Amino acid sequence: MTELFDPLPDSADTRRKQNTRTKLVRASLDVFVEKGIDGATVDDLVRAAGFTRGAFYSNFSTKEEVFAALFASVTEEMIEIADTSVATAMEAAHDQGGELTTLSAVDDANLMVAVFEGIRPFGRQWYLLYSDAIARSLRDEAMRAELAVQRERLRDEIGKLLSARMAEKGDHPLLPPEDLAQLLVGVFVDLMVREQMDGRDITELAATTILGTLRAFVEPRES
Repeated sequence: MTELFDPLPDSADTRRKQNTRTKLVRASLDVFVEKGIDGATVDDLVRAAGFTRGAFYSNFSTKEEVFAALFASVTEEMIEIADTSVATAMEAAHDQGGELTTLSAVDDANLMVAVFEGIRPFGRQWYLLYSDAIARSLRDEAMRAELAVQRERLRDEIGKLLSARMAEKGDHPLLPPEDLAQLLVGVFVDLMVREQMDGRDITELAATTILGTLRAFVEPRES
């Protein structure tokens, strides 16, 4: 399975409380991906991390707390991947044009597909965690607020990217940027599900779907 997190350094400090907590969270990724919140047990989590139940309960009270911490960490990783993907797309445009590149110089589809391509290797992991988070939060009021924060973080980061790009180009959004961002998150989720279910390359479909969504809800400056 592709690793979403870089491995932790193997040092004498790895059993300190902060590192123990971090390792428990990171090790929980595969457990929650394969078993879900309901299927996973505390024993599964401590076994994956190589700790005892005592170490678990000195850092967390429930497996739901671990899942919430994991979802926050994964959201942070997704945001970093998206930022890196945008930077890479801008560098590619710069290499082709030979001039200082801004967001507005990158083709709409290329920019968003670059983000999709960055997230794509982790599509199965992210979708299973995301769908589990949504399902549980709809049933569990205590978890709902925490997971809503992480969903809003991802939405807001994409919204900032869209806002910056439209401001440079002089385009006008027909939806508030945060709503357009949430729509694109839904598109990304659907694309990843299609790829996982159909087992086929959907790069071309991703380009046309993302570009079509942007064109439907963004009015170009020329208009």
